[in-house]
Amino acid sequence: MKFCILSFLCVGLLPAGVVGEGEIPLFNVNQIEGIRAAEGQTIRVRGLIERTGKSKGTGMNFLNFKDGELTVVVFGRSLKNFPNGEPADRFTGKRVQVTGKLEFYKEKPQIVLERPSNVVLLDNQTGEVVKSAERKATAIPEKTPVAAKFDASDKKKSSRGKVDPRIYFDDP
Repeated sequence: MKFCILSFLCVGLLPAGVVGEGEIPLFNVNQIEGIRAAEGQTIRVRGLIERTGKSKGTGMNFLNFKDGELTVVVFGRSLKNFPNGEPADRFTGKRVQVTGKLEFYKEKPQIVLERPSNVVLLDNQTGEVVKSAERKATAIPEKTPVAAKFDASDKKKSSRGKVDPRIYFDDP
């Protein structure tokens, strides 16, 4: 009985960034020392997005947390993955949980966001998960191999003759 109570107390007092093996660590955005120590790892960070910005030239989006120095970056090439709108427009003033690899840029921690599935909206009051920011209505079609689209019966004969590979390659 004493062991059970002691175990419960110890587990209940663990900081938010400490997790079991195989789990992704979870941090509140103000736990900056723990976040900094997780460089190169995939982490989850919770907090309120206070400021956002967009780069006119590259289309990059920036999400800045309140009371934190962590920045979430969305490169212009990844914006096509956000069909419901750019993250800078969608998440201002929202409490979110972001999952991604922690990197440093100019000695500041950042997570590069590439998919909406890596952002979860949280209730502003309770902090409970409200919904994934990912679009659920339409599934993104998988890329089909080019060979699967090509039907051999549609193949036209080339007007050119056969190519002699010896012209292009040296014989061993």
